[in-house]
Amino acid sequence: MNKLTTFLLVALTALALVPAGSARTTMKLADVAVAVQGGETFTHSDAGVKFDLPKGWKAKPEGALITVSSADDALQVIFWVPDENSFDAAVKELDKELSKTVKNMKTVGKPSKDEINGMPHYGETGTGDVEGATIVWSVDVLGAKKPLIILTFAAPNQFEKNSKGFEDLLSSIKKVG
Repeated sequence: MNKLTTFLLVALTALALVPAGSARTTMKLADVAVAVQGGETFTHSDAGVKFDLPKGWKAKPEGALITVSSADDALQVIFWVPDENSFDAAVKELDKELSKTVKNMKTVGKPSKDEINGMPHYGETGTGDVEGATIVWSVDVLGAKKPLIILTFAAPNQFEKNSKGFEDLLSSIKKVG
């Protein structure tokens, strides 16, 4: 989890330092490494799932993490398999890790429990502060080969702006094989 915590700290701090109205509200993945542009299918082999990248979106696989960003880099999505092997343990650990970086965390509404493409799904959204700036976050846990955590964050107005692409991304996730 240390690599994930470090990544979250850097990504969320970058999100907080850029004005909310800016088209570039998070660090540009293309600045770090060449990112793959939308229209491609990615596989997360540890989780045993694949997903389609919305047109114009970018992805950067890095070991067990796959980071996806909207075309304007304003919305960031991180896919990873936690060390924990159960939903409950994975969600509990995620809350602990997020609270190290996101302060004043508040959930919005009630968590959802349903299915996405035949996989058990738990979803929760909320708000919080990073370096004094408000962000919107969501976490989705899928029961695939191993639990898959999908963490999404953006400035409030940027989350809304990119919601269609995010919904398309989630609905494209399917089990491999």
